[in-house]
Amino acid sequence: MIKLTDLIKEGKWRMSGGKYLTMPDGELSTIPKKSEGDAIIVNIGRDTFYIYLIQGNKPYAIGNKYDKEFKNGNDLANWLNKEKAKYLGIDDR
Repeated sequence: MIKLTDLIKEGKWRMSGGKYLTMPDGELSTIPKKSEGDAIIVNIGRDTFYIYLIQGNKPYAIGNKYDKEFKNGNDLANWLNKEKAKYLGIDDR
């Protein structure tokens, strides 16, 4: 028998509607703009990344060791899935 919690744990990062990021646990959030002062925080290995939008609608991830700019939200979601990113929350810098 499959439990609902097992399905949630197996979820993936997805973009929907062009501006909504769905986390693996099913939580939905917009990616904040840099000017808003907020960021989505994820953990990849031992590195923490703060994700927000720059230059209009380009996602950008700033990490402890390196930064990464993405073409679009789908590119970001693919990277988060590939790196097995863990969602930590929203930073309200």
